[in-house]
Amino acid sequence: MGEAVTIAVIDDQDVVLSGVEMWIAEDHGHRVEIVHTGTDLADLDSGPAATADVLVIDLRIDGEFVFDQIAALAARGRRIVVFSQHAEPDIVQRADMAGALAYITKEANEGRSHLIDAVLAVAAGEKYTTPSQAGAMLAGTAHVQPKFSQQELRTMRLWLGGLTRAGVARQMGISEHTVKQYLERAREKYAKAGREVGTRVDFYREARRDGIVEE
Repeated sequence: MGEAVTIAVIDDQDVVLSGVEMWIAEDHGHRVEIVHTGTDLADLDSGPAATADVLVIDLRIDGEFVFDQIAALAARGRRIVVFSQHAEPDIVQRADMAGALAYITKEANEGRSHLIDAVLAVAAGEKYTTPSQAGAMLAGTAHVQPKFSQQELRTMRLWLGGLTRAGVARQMGISEHTVKQYLERAREKYAKAGREVGTRVDFYREARRDGIVEE
């Protein structure tokens, strides 16, 4: 039997780390060895994690998506398996575009059924397609559209139509602070759907995609 594939596992929930450790321990072939566990991405360039064959990373650390960090790691040649609670097609596709070679959801025992096989495939430089990834592929260009309140929709339309927040406030008869709150809520809803709108241009693009504003 050859040497075990080494992995570093990053997740901000201890129960998930314990679950992964249990699945690895249950493998009678001892094909995978955990050399590092952590709750953030800070220590992946030092110690045993620096030479781990595969990184198993949660897609959301401390409430923030880590697509950019995954892309940076992949660009440096690190082989990555994403292990996430998110199963939305857009999010799965974004992880794939960032460079993840496998995407496993924490739902429906997909982790227990596929994690070791995915790690072994990724360690060999291959992509591994799980049911969640297959579903995302079938979804094609489908995307998750957040549900906005009428006030949030009206605020977005006015602001993205060119008004300042002060102008939106006057138009709607509300305070500028309330306008800011509506926009922040809309941004949060987009973020939860895996669709970051950090800039006004990003916001406009996604709102136009959802039919909220027109060209």
